[in-house]
Amino acid sequence: MLSSTISGGAAISRPYEDPVGDDCRVYVFTLGGTIDKDYPKLTSGYAFEFGDESAAQRILETHPNLGISYKIKSICKKDSLEIAPNDRDNLCLEIENMIEMRRYHLESLLRIVVTHGTDTMIETAMYIKNKIKAKNWGLTPHFVIAFTGATKPERFVDSDASFNVGCAVAATSCPCEPWSVVICMNGNVIPVEQCVRDEASGLFMKVVVKK
Repeated sequence: MLSSTISGGAAISRPYEDPVGDDCRVYVFTLGGTIDKDYPKLTSGYAFEFGDESAAQRILETHPNLGISYKIKSICKKDSLEIAPNDRDNLCLEIENMIEMRRYHLESLLRIVVTHGTDTMIETAMYIKNKIKAKNWGLTPHFVIAFTGATKPERFVDSDASFNVGCAVAATSCPCEPWSVVICMNGNVIPVEQCVRDEASGLFMKVVVKK
């Protein structure tokens, strides 16, 4: 069974035995955003707020037939427009710690999902990719970091949260380029360096390079 902490912080673990092999283990880091917005607790409340549990936790716990084990850790609970440099640094530190812990297990796949608000998701994902790429790691395990979120809170019946989280989890198992950081939104998996958001539709799209 997975232990209940990641890098010294509180985390949520899947409550039964891991499937065979590290490749079936997924680490989820949450930073708030629309996906995690919850109904106000106060009777006089009118604005959505962040609850005690994340959307990723609710989604994964309600699918008992998953072929993965997982850990979930909250980095922060913020609207993505309020994400600060120290929040990104804290996320980067957690990911770097995971890479360091696994650097001598070169045959395994390190699978990481990050849930994030949509407004600055690309900026954070690009920041993480550049920070990790800048370090002189030497030999490291193959890893995929998938960023995802939602356009409506997971609590809404017509939310895209469950679909997007499922896509992100699956994307981390796919044979992407080494050291891949991808955006998983709107049914697409896009390398962050090729991802843009269309202002009119709000869709995340792949940059088309003309030859």
